[in-house]
Amino acid sequence: MTRIRQTREPRLITRCVVEFERLDERILAESEDLSRRGVFVRTDELLPVGAVTELIINLPEQPSFRVIARVAHLLSPSAARALGRHVGMGFEFLETDSEGRDALVDYLDDLLEELTPPPQPPLEGARIVLAEPGEPLLERIRGALEQAGFQVEGFLEGADAYAACVRQRPDLVVAAAQMEGMDGWTMVRAMASNPRLVDVPVVFTSDDPSDMTRLQAYRLGVRDYITKPFIEEELVIRIHRLVLSQPRGSAETAMLRGSLAEISLPTLLSLLEFERKSGILVVLREAEAARVFVASGRVVKVELGGGEAPARDRLMHLLDWQGGVFEFTACEVVGADEIGLGTQQLLLEHARIRDEERHEK
Repeated sequence: MTRIRQTREPRLITRCVVEFERLDERILAESEDLSRRGVFVRTDELLPVGAVTELIINLPEQPSFRVIARVAHLLSPSAARALGRHVGMGFEFLETDSEGRDALVDYLDDLLEELTPPPQPPLEGARIVLAEPGEPLLERIRGALEQAGFQVEGFLEGADAYAACVRQRPDLVVAAAQMEGMDGWTMVRAMASNPRLVDVPVVFTSDDPSDMTRLQAYRLGVRDYITKPFIEEELVIRIHRLVLSQPRGSAETAMLRGSLAEISLPTLLSLLEFERKSGILVVLREAEAARVFVASGRVVKVELGGGEAPARDRLMHLLDWQGGVFEFTACEVVGADEIGLGTQQLLLEHARIRDEERHEK
C-alpha cells in the first residue's frame, strides 16, 4: 500500500526491498519512505554516517533502480524506542549517479502526480488531547498533528490529560496504553463514567501487538489501536478519519471500526458473540461489500453481492477475506435466522470445510 506524505519534500510511504552491502555481505532491508532526495530504510544492519554505497531499490512491478547514496542519519535502537519508530538509516541520493538517480526521480514524479489525493476537508482546528509519557515521542506526535491542522494539548501524565478533558471537552484523545499513575486504560474508564466525555473517540498507542489486548481495548470503547513502532502519517490519517466522521458534540452509534489486517473476521465475530451485541457489521474489501446482521451475538443474515448462494455459504466465503475494513453499528436486529448456527459452530464448520478442500488438492 502506498500513501502520500504531506511535507515540503513529497514522499511516498511505501514498502519495497532495498539492497546494500555491509562488511562484504549483501543486506536485504525494507524502505519506510521514498522521495526524490533519498530513502529511509528499516534495518538493524547500520552503516556509519557518511558511508557511501550502492542501493538497489526494488519497487513493485518496476525494474530495479541502482542509486549511489550516502548515509545521512541513523536511528539507533534507543532513539527508535524513544520515538516509537523502527531502527534504520536515512540515505541521501548523490548526484554522481545520474542515470540511476534520474530514472528513479522521473518515476517518482509520475507516481506522485498520479497518487496525490485531492485536498482534505478543513479540520477547523479540531482539538486533540495527547497523553504520552515519553517526551521525544510526545513531541513527535504533537508536531505531526499540528502540521496536519489540529490543535494539540500534550501531557506526560494521564491524570493531567484527563483533567484537560474535563476542563474543555476535546474532539479526540490520543493516549498511551502504558503510563505511570493513570494509564490509558484507567483514563478511558474515567471518560466512560463522565457523561460529557463518554462519546469522545480515543486512540490508543501501545507496545503490545497482541489480538487479546487489542480486543480488550475495543471492548472498553477505544476507537482505534496503533501499535509501536509507527510512522506519523499512519497516526494522522487514522485521526483525520475519526475526527471527520465524528459529529462535533454528539455521540456516534458506530461502536467498532478497524482493519481486517489487524483483527480477523473470526476474532471479531467471537467478540460480538461474547458481548452478545446486536447490530450491523459492514465489511469492505476493494470492490466488494458485505453486511452481516448480528442479533444478541449471533449471526442471523449475510448480504454479499448479488448472488443467490445460501446465506451460510455467503458467510463461509466472507470468512475467507484476509484484507479490508469493517465497521460495526449497534442497533436492534429483527427477522428470521438464515444461518442456523452459533458463531463457534460456524467457525469450526468453516475450518473443517477449508481443511477438507486442502486435502482434496
